[in-house]
Amino acid sequence: MTGCQFIGKDQDPRKGPVTYCGSKTVEGKSYCHEHYYVIYQKGSAPSGRKKEKEIDQELEALKRQQEIDEMEAYE
Repeated sequence: MTGCQFIGKDQDPRKGPVTYCGSKTVEGKSYCHEHYYVIYQKGSAPSGRKKEKEIDQELEALKRQQEIDEMEAYE
């Protein structure tokens, strides 16, 4: 499967077919930028702010790498 694999709260995979988000994923992840935060619930860890900063840093690094890869693909 390509694209974001987020199915949302309103869907239950046990009760039938689901519709995936399908947006472009963060490189190396199964979710788009928006749903990456939802899945890992930004700030929900016991160390809250530390985990939030780690997620922000990881997303920024992945986004930068994805932009670099796209630029190199056009060259």
